[in-house]
Order: sequence, then structure tokens, then C-alpha cells
Amino acid sequence: MKKAIRNTIIVLLSLLVLAGCGKKAEETNNEDVELTVWVHPYVGAEKKEAIEAVYAKMTEEFKKDNPNAKITFEEIPWADRETKITTALAAKEGPDVFYLIPDQISQFAEKGLLADLNEHITKDDLNGFTETSVSAVTYKDKLYGLPILRESQTLFYNKAVLEDIGGDVNNLPTTWDEFNELGKKAVAKGYYARTYEGGNTLNTSLYPLVWQAGGDIVNDKNEISINNEKSVKAFEQINEWYKDGLIAKDSITSDDQGSMFLEGKILATWSANNMINLAKENDVEVLIGSPLKQEVEVTYGTTGAFVVASTSTNQAKAAEFVKVMTNEDNMREFNTVTGHIPAREAAMDILKDNPAMLQMAELTKIAKPGVINSEARVFMPDVQAAVQAMLEGKLTPQQAADKAAEDIQSYLK
Repeated sequence: MKKAIRNTIIVLLSLLVLAGCGKKAEETNNEDVELTVWVHPYVGAEKKEAIEAVYAKMTEEFKKDNPNAKITFEEIPWADRETKITTALAAKEGPDVFYLIPDQISQFAEKGLLADLNEHITKDDLNGFTETSVSAVTYKDKLYGLPILRESQTLFYNKAVLEDIGGDVNNLPTTWDEFNELGKKAVAKGYYARTYEGGNTLNTSLYPLVWQAGGDIVNDKNEISINNEKSVKAFEQINEWYKDGLIAKDSITSDDQGSMFLEGKILATWSANNMINLAKENDVEVLIGSPLKQEVEVTYGTTGAFVVASTSTNQAKAAEFVKVMTNEDNMREFNTVTGHIPAREAAMDILKDNPAMLQMAELTKIAKPGVINSEARVFMPDVQAAVQAMLEGKLTPQQAADKAAEDIQSYLK
């Protein structure tokens, strides 16, 4: 009898626990949730409505399980975005969710501004993402974001210019030496060999060349290698291009030589996926080449991710919304509109009829996401100034690399 009574009590207690869980789940689903998401102008004005429709779809999907949720998307400019975000978060007035790339993630993480998503994201939630994209948003073993897009960069050749200098459209250069040989032919015919935007981010100018030479800049352990024997080869190569006229005289400070390429003044341009559409819009036939190598074939390619602010008062729901934003269907929609490469393998099917974009997607496998160090964005202007001083003739390549190393050291903790 006692055993029967005890079993009855256990059953009743179990039912009460289940009922409590159901009530809790119901309360959670119907709670008032307000999230602010900061995004950027990923598209031009002509696609404004299309991208807003994507955001609306994300919100609608989230509200199926969170009917009382209010999601507000706010667009902020690309320019000076880091300062705007950090200032807002410091005042605890910033967004719950916002967009970062890997070298920014390390910086924001070290300042304690990002939520560790390992507390809200399971391994199963990461199924389907490419390994390189997840790695790019992981810093010191902590997951700080979920990837939404990828990008890769390489050399695009103006086919008309290439044919004019006697180049082989079916045999594009794969090494520095091969490119230099072709580049000299371009200069002899009155063209520049390639773009080099010394006033632009080093991710698209110096750094890929350093990696291709087998060198590096600095790692997350603060070990500096930008002035070692291999890395200096990149400085020497840039200096040689400038002296020999393979790159334009304004390469010291220019931040956009793409127009010169599209006008037929330059043989090749270092660019990302967006060059495919730009060339079409300007009726320029381009060929996608290798990013080249001295010792290693490697390129720069960012991974864009949505992260959760550590100042958010509802980190769990913010993380849940990030999962919705980056799920398979929404990733397809977002990248179809923005023209980027999806960070999920299954979503890559949007590129199946686009051989050029598939070629760029293949390059993400050899793409580095930037310099992963918390001070990478901070010391970049100083390193850039050292390269500019070299091109102005004030420093030798080795001196420029040593100056860059000295400046980096001054910022490291």
C-alpha cells in the first residue's frame, strides 16, 4: 500500500513539474521582447526595398515563436562604424545585435563588448555552416557571432587589355614572377599592370602579399612577424612595382583605382566579388585570375557575422534572433540580394548558375579573414604610414617593415 501511495505521489509531482514547464514556456513565448539590430548599407538605393523585405521576413519568422516581439532594424553608415558602435555600447544605448567582421570581433571581444554565444548556441546549431566561416568568428575558443556572408578577393583582368599586350587568356599568371613578366608588357604598351590602393585598408593591399610571401603580421599571442625575412619580400615587391611604373603614381594614397581599371587603363585589379557586377554594368569583359603566390597561394576574404552585445538585457533572445537571421532560407535571401557568398554549404545553391561567383566561392577556402589580434584595427594606420613612407622614398623596404613592427609593438598589451 505504501509503495502504491509513493508511486501515486511521484506521478502527481511529475505532472506538476510538466505543467510548470509548459506554463514557463508559454510565458517565455509570450513575453514582451524588444531587440534593436544595427545593419549597414549592404546594397545600393536600387535594392533598398529588397533588403528591407529580407529583414521583414526575418522578423516575421522570429515572431512565430515570439508573438510579442518588437524588432527594430536601424541602418548606420560603414564610415566610422566602429567608433559609433563602441560609443553607443559604452553608454549602454547601443544595439542588441550588430554586424562585425573577424578582425573587429577580436577587438570588441577584448573590450568585453560581445556576448559569448557558446552559452546560447549549440553544436547542432552550427551544422551546415562552412568550417572556415565558423572559425573566422571564433576568438580564443569563444564563439562571438553567426556568419551571414563570405567574400574573397583576387586579381581580375581586363580581357581587352590582356589581348592587346599579347597575353594568353587561357593561361593567367599564378606566381609573382609570372605576373611581373606580364605586367612589364602592359607598361610597355602604356598601361599600368595592376591596382594598388595604398590609402585603402591593408587587408586589400599589403597583407595578402605578406601572406603570399609566407610571412605574417602579428598573431593573437602578440608575436610580431611583419619584419621577418619572408614578410619583407612583400614590402620589396610593392616598392619595385612603384619604381618600375607597374602601379600608378597615386598608389601611395589612393583608396579607389577601380574606375581606372574599368576605363581600360590598368591590366588587372585586386578586387572582391562585387567587381563581377561592376564589370557587367560598365560593359567590361573580365577574367578571374589567381590571387598569386610567392610561396603560398592565399588571399584575403572576410566573413560577415551578426553578434550579440554584452550590454543587451536580453542576450538569449538576441542570440535566438541571430539564429533566425542566419538560417538556411534567410541566408539565401540575404545573399541573393546583396550578391555575397553564403556561409552555409546548402545555401550555395543560389550560385549554381553563376560560374564567376562559384569561382570566387572556391577562393574562400584559401582566404584569411584578416589579422586576428585585438589591436589589429588600431595599429593599421601606422603600418599603412610606414608603407607610404617607403613609396615616397623615405624608408627602405626593411626600414618600413621594422617601423611597422615597432609601431605594432607600441599598441600590444
